[in-house]
Amino acid sequence: MTLLFSAARFLSMKKRFLFTPGPTPLPERVMEALGRPIINHRSQDFKDLLGKVRDQLKKVFQTKNEVIILTTSGTGAMEGALSSSLKKTDRVLVVNAGKFGERFEKLSKALGLETDVIQIEWGKSVTPAQIEAKLDKKYAALCIQASETSTGTLHPIEAISKVLQKKSPETLLIVDGITAVGAMNIPADEWKIDILISGSQKAFMLPPGLAFASISEKALEKMKSSDIPKFYLDFQREHKSILENQTAFTPAISLVVALHEALTMLLDEGLPLVFSRHEKLAESSRAALKALGLTLASEAPSVACTAAFLPNSINGKTFLKNIRDKYGFTIAGGQDEWEGKAIRLSHLGYYTAFDLMNAIAAMGRELNREGIKSDTAKALSVFMDTYDL
Repeated sequence: MTLLFSAARFLSMKKRFLFTPGPTPLPERVMEALGRPIINHRSQDFKDLLGKVRDQLKKVFQTKNEVIILTTSGTGAMEGALSSSLKKTDRVLVVNAGKFGERFEKLSKALGLETDVIQIEWGKSVTPAQIEAKLDKKYAALCIQASETSTGTLHPIEAISKVLQKKSPETLLIVDGITAVGAMNIPADEWKIDILISGSQKAFMLPPGLAFASISEKALEKMKSSDIPKFYLDFQREHKSILENQTAFTPAISLVVALHEALTMLLDEGLPLVFSRHEKLAESSRAALKALGLTLASEAPSVACTAAFLPNSINGKTFLKNIRDKYGFTIAGGQDEWEGKAIRLSHLGYYTAFDLMNAIAAMGRELNREGIKSDTAKALSVFMDTYDL
């Protein structure tokens, strides 16, 4: 009886693993930084810290321009990018290829902007030709995701930027890089991105609560004539403050302290190696999921997360609940029309090959429990061969 009781207690002590494309796992040194004594945000200590973070962010965003820090979610930065840089009479072009493209559309319309939409089937990316075909009209801004997290899909930002520079150089290129910056090569200056947005809970390996935005000189100039009401999400105000190593309002101080540690980790590893690591994890995860018998959902898969469809006989919600409750793995499901049909396996931020292999093993085990013949050993072997372990 005692032995059985002890075994039951042992089995109930599950370790939890997070495989969602935000929030993502935290490195130990980041967690340690979060626990340090709080400092005053108007002190010289904080100014010195923010000066270091300011320089680090420029390197990660690959820009000579300033990167502002907002205490908000990525959605707050998306809204601020529009309200800070546009006028009430402006027309905006939005690429809607998933849940977060839809969010740009909703934000634009909520601000009263005339909004044209390029509607793209989920799992597909927009083409430069589709963008070019819309540029017979004059647009103040083009809003697009670099990595559409809801479908695990990349958009060809560099090629789209070249089309804009050729056909409509006055149009601002506003890019949601929330699951792209820090995971893939997206050089803000080289690709002439006017506002590039990201968030703390993705490749930056932090809890939610901070958003970042690099701002080009062209965008700054546009902001001078913006007449959309704004206060807290005023990019001009934040830009003026960051020049003095400050934020306009009280920031999430502990998150900024931890941000310095996370950025140091990324820059010590070196951006080329960071990007290569994400590419290898993504490629290996895609190969392993296919070996399990799943169908990849994206025609242009992202390095942030892999979306895949489950067999039709499986209830996706129940499948993911079982993996969470039995094995301790939290994996994201599909959204909207993909809800209950797809999984989204994150490989964004603080992950190793062995982390992903554990998640794949759990999925293989549960597929077999659901009556789907799935060769888990083969999938793990494929992962290792692809990753070259």
